[in-house]
Amino acid sequence: MIKAILFDFAGVIGADGYWIWLKEKVLDLEDKKSYFQSLSEKIDRGDITNKEFIEAVAKESKSSLKIVWPEIFKKIIINAELLNLISQLKKKYRIGLLTNYNYIWMKELLKFYKLDKYFDVKVISSFYKMIKPNKEIYLKTLELLKVKPEEAIFIDDRLHNVDGGENAGIKSFLYTTNQKLKEDLKSCRIII
Repeated sequence: MIKAILFDFAGVIGADGYWIWLKEKVLDLEDKKSYFQSLSEKIDRGDITNKEFIEAVAKESKSSLKIVWPEIFKKIIINAELLNLISQLKKKYRIGLLTNYNYIWMKELLKFYKLDKYFDVKVISSFYKMIKPNKEIYLKTLELLKVKPEEAIFIDDRLHNVDGGENAGIKSFLYTTNQKLKEDLKSCRIII
């Protein structure tokens, strides 16, 4: 029986502002994509500080340090329809946020958009010093939610993270649209 549903943030609950902003700022992004991905993974794992991350992004994108986060923040549009769905799900299921993210930025987003109320547990990768698809971060989330892998569902917009959820024993779905998500949840007898 399903007791908990876990959601990713970037690309699911909110737009992936980092990559949207980079596409606008970095003309040769395809050539530098692995650099920016590696940088993202370092901050998400907590291997570098927020200051070091912003300095590296500013330097490589030829942007001012002062504009990096404010401009990325503006690109993070929240999926209001999905939040409404989460509110409905929260009446019957425990809801977890499981995201690879910069802890400082996520705290600001949670506060600004008043998102705390949607989640029973929030696992932000840089705080725990591990990232998806590492099995341990899924297991940590389940531990905090006090559920077994077979009692949870995980939703993410990146296939390798969905595979990571499956590897941890969690029924996992690739997020593409709200409608597809509703269909996926119904296939698991989730009542919305």
